[in-house]
Amino acid sequence: MTIPSTPGMSWDAVASLGGQLTGNPAVAPSSDGRLEVFIRGRADNALLTSHQQTWGGWSEWENLDGTLSGDPSALRTAARRIGVFFRNGQGNLEHPWQTIINGGYGPGVTLATNIGGDPVPGLNADGRPEAFFRGTDNALWHVWETTKSGYGNWTGPASLGGTLSGDPAVATDVRGRLQVFFRGTDGHLWVVRQRDANGGWDSPVSIVQNIGGDPVVGINADGRLEVFFRGTDNALWHLPQTDDYNGWATLISLGGALTGNPAVARAADARLAVFHWGGGHLWVNEQTVVNGTDWSAYEQIAQNIGGEPVVEADGHGRLHAFFHGSDHAVWYIAQMFGQPAAGYALSP
Repeated sequence: MTIPSTPGMSWDAVASLGGQLTGNPAVAPSSDGRLEVFIRGRADNALLTSHQQTWGGWSEWENLDGTLSGDPSALRTAARRIGVFFRNGQGNLEHPWQTIINGGYGPGVTLATNIGGDPVPGLNADGRPEAFFRGTDNALWHVWETTKSGYGNWTGPASLGGTLSGDPAVATDVRGRLQVFFRGTDGHLWVVRQRDANGGWDSPVSIVQNIGGDPVVGINADGRLEVFFRGTDNALWHLPQTDDYNGWATLISLGGALTGNPAVARAADARLAVFHWGGGHLWVNEQTVVNGTDWSAYEQIAQNIGGEPVVEADGHGRLHAFFHGSDHAVWYIAQMFGQPAAGYALSP
């Protein structure tokens, strides 16, 4: 059964955060709801961050040191502090975090050596973070925090098997189990999941053949996971869980012509929205009803972008999409408050 959706929101004008980045940004919300953006600096590969200020606007870019060899990732942990994960110039997995809630960052710790891809974090049902990555052997590996303290009490790494051709995606399902998705070297979509919340892991299982890019995962309002990826035809495809949460429904194409991997998030009205980079522009389409199978037509919301989008909700539930502009700056577009659907403002 589907739930009728609330009226859609319009979007603010596209704006630049400045900075100069290589690759794609990462974003996470602080405990007070302000968003923080992290990038790999174009000049020296350092980790840079900018955050929303209390009364609007964004801070100047701050150098958090480190030397990145890939894209960063970030999430807010049960300790109410943001943790950042990245592969450094030596191929090691580094993890700086906020030393105080809503505050600055310390140097962090090294969680693993000689990793083969960009790390992706997730949260256990009890709030402990884990980070997943492709190893130099192309298997899926993970490290995990042993307590919820947020003070760097980590263990691992350990292998979860599989043979990856890119970076994984992770989500926590309705039963509190982490599920990790990846594209295998055979071109299939694979999943590895915990047997129980906070517990051990099953072996990898193939669920779709012939995918063309790394997957991303959204969570419907009813808790069902939904996996999105670029197909071998460069269209956007998606695979929802069945209503019993035990299997997978029909694989469906949403069309489009993707240049890279998509991004997905749940809006304040509980509908999933999917963003992608195609033809040099940023596109979005949304569920027409909460938990539904029908989707709106694509709409172009930014022109002349240079990388894959990332999406996050702020403390008011508004979605913000961030992306690498063709000028190598960080650009973003945010939903407006309480306005009827009225289209999107295009970037210059």
